[in-house]
Amino acid sequence: MGRQVQNPELGSGFQLPAYFTKLLNEFREDLVSGEWVLFATGRAKRGGTVLEDFKAIEPEKSCPFEDLEKSGNIVLETYYNKEKTDWIAKAAENKFPAVLEGQPELLKRTGPFSVMEAKGRHEVIIFKDHKRTLSEFSPAELADVFKIYQERYISMLNYGSMEYILIFHNQGPKAGATMQHPHSQIISIPILPPDIKRSIMGSERFFRENNQKVYDVMIDWEIKEKKRIIYADDDFIAFCPFVSKVPYEIRIFPKKGHAHFEQTPEEILPCLGKAMHAVFAKMDKALNKPDYNFFIHTAPLEAGHAHDFYTWHIEILPQLTILGGFDLGSGIDVNTVDPDEAAALMKKEKAD
Repeated sequence: MGRQVQNPELGSGFQLPAYFTKLLNEFREDLVSGEWVLFATGRAKRGGTVLEDFKAIEPEKSCPFEDLEKSGNIVLETYYNKEKTDWIAKAAENKFPAVLEGQPELLKRTGPFSVMEAKGRHEVIIFKDHKRTLSEFSPAELADVFKIYQERYISMLNYGSMEYILIFHNQGPKAGATMQHPHSQIISIPILPPDIKRSIMGSERFFRENNQKVYDVMIDWEIKEKKRIIYADDDFIAFCPFVSKVPYEIRIFPKKGHAHFEQTPEEILPCLGKAMHAVFAKMDKALNKPDYNFFIHTAPLEAGHAHDFYTWHIEILPQLTILGGFDLGSGIDVNTVDPDEAAALMKKEKAD
């Protein structure tokens, strides 16, 4: 999932020219790399694509997420607290979807290029409090969040032959969020994303060559090294990876590796909520509440493929840097912070 590069020179009054009216929703495969690019021009209508716009976007009294029905959002499911006295989250159709509802037609050709309709399903999970971010949720509340993620994921399995379902959360303008109101997104797509494809193929190759799960090897080494672990209990471990893509990157793994997030036993979700809460607290204190993205990487939806070589996990990427020419031109991530030092800083911060 790429990072947005904003252009402050455009100014807060910038809008797309009126002649940009063609709606385009399709995947196009690059002839050289074989990687897919998603064209979703309707999402330009969201607004808030310039950093200066973010602070002015939707104060609480006019936020469309405060009254979903009035603002035209189609609510799919409402989730309540344990006492059933108030709602905690609502799943709704995304008004500006990256993919259109439905099943894609078969792969087709446009000149020398392979093209596929960008169809699937794109939902938004809206949390009740306009100002309270997920990093301010309690461990129990975060456990509920992951249970909601699981339920929305499973519900998407009924929407046709998709290749992948991604759950992600953008917090803050530097992370690409165009709404201040905390919300997560879940999207099903008919192709395997390039990053996931590389991870799956690399994990399978490592297992075939070494008869070990690559993530088990990584976790065992981190435990042995005792340098980059910032949280651990009987069920989950969180650390700044030895090969971190961005400064202060954090990954959270289940110690008993499941390939599929949706199959994680419900009884350990409270432990995941506790781990996520501790990590958020350390990150917020160490980095002064940074903008961040997090997403869940899980095994694809390939029927008949066990993916025993893979482990689902959470990746948290604080957004503290801007991509430069070398990063963009080479495709090589440049990290300016030693993961050992990143972990050392976070270890000093105690979770509430």
